Amino acid sequence: MQLLDLRDDILSTKKMVMLGQLFRFLLFMLLGFELAFSTGCNSILFRIKGMPARELPNELLPMTRNHRTTIDYRFLSQDPPQVFRIDSGDVLGIAVDGIFPFTPPTAPPTALPVNFPQGGSSMPPSTGFPVAVQQDGTIQLPGIDPFSVRQMTVEEVRRAIADAYRKSGVIREAKIFPIVSLIKARTYNVSVIRQDLGMGSQGIQLDAYQNDVLHALLKTGGLPGEKAKDHVTILRYNQVVPIPPPGEALQSDVMKTTSWDTPQVIPLTVPRGTNICFQMAGSILNEGDILYIENRETEVFYSAGVLPAGQHLLPRDYDIDIFDAMSIAGYSYGSAGSAGGGGSLGGMTGVAPSQLFIFRKGPDGNQVTIKIDLDKALRDPRERLVVQAGDKLLLRYSTKEEIAKFGMFSFFTFGLQQFLQGN
Repeated sequence: MQLLDLRDDILSTKKMVMLGQLFRFLLFMLLGFELAFSTGCNSILFRIKGMPARELPNELLPMTRNHRTTIDYRFLSQDPPQVFRIDSGDVLGIAVDGIFPFTPPTAPPTALPVNFPQGGSSMPPSTGFPVAVQQDGTIQLPGIDPFSVRQMTVEEVRRAIADAYRKSGVIREAKIFPIVSLIKARTYNVSVIRQDLGMGSQGIQLDAYQNDVLHALLKTGGLPGEKAKDHVTILRYNQVVPIPPPGEALQSDVMKTTSWDTPQVIPLTVPRGTNICFQMAGSILNEGDILYIENRETEVFYSAGVLPAGQHLLPRDYDIDIFDAMSIAGYSYGSAGSAGGGGSLGGMTGVAPSQLFIFRKGPDGNQVTIKIDLDKALRDPRERLVVQAGDKLLLRYSTKEEIAKFGMFSFFTFGLQQFLQGN
């Protein structure tokens, strides 16, 4: 009787041990699946079909940024002439004895005004009565017809005035000595939009022979940096004024029309060895032009999966491959404990993910999935794709790595515990 009771106790104890082991196993399995799904990149249940990197067609490969060099920024400016040349918008100081201003023969001569430059101007003091150069480049003086002084020097204007009065017969003296000086040099009003600096439209005024791209940039924050695209754009402004019939003046109520030329793009970087051939005149800014510097906020790639999730700006002047991109995202390939979706579990098991997917938009707008084995990419340069703007990088464990990760986790959590307990 006692033997029967002892046998029943033994059987009951074995059942309890088996139930306890089964419970621990189920608990372990539940915990393991929870950890596996928590990585967000389970390859056993979520299959992704992708094209091998080496089979990628050329139209899906980005244009290289390597081997580019910055242009000589002097191409963005203009060389001032040795002598100032007159043009529309300049204000001249002119005096012609007895004529401008008119002085009767019996009256004493009129004292000439002395014009001092206003604050910030580098112009020297000048003498004479102010005469503005008109839009068509002409000046108008009493007793003679208007004549053009465009592209003349101050000395050439003085001689032209003397010749005009001599030919008109207004002054009969053989020698005429007009006084001509430059009171105010012309300026150009342009607008600059600096997206790279977070600035909206800013109106600036550029002096003559400094109305170019380089001076506009220096006046609004300096040369474009890493956040700017490698070119500047000029929007040319044209104002069209109807031409009146001969002998008729343009009525004040006639509408002026404006138009914009095709935007002009000036590169800031070019391939090494390129002969820069755009004319220096292409960098000159005229009245009403707009200089536009665009930022590169759309030139980004995205990271997800085991990679730390984020949006990252691509370098402007050189290429980066997949390993460079992962480093920029904050992940070091081969380090199982790197930060990311599966960093904690990978660090515990020593298993590093090697399955990288790139989701890239093709020329037709459709998305293409590219599959890369990072182990192969370490040995085969054809697998190290260059990352382009808009790429989405997803790093995850392969099926074998998931199984190995789960097995290693089983050993360190359940198996090692049982071994230490002597079971």
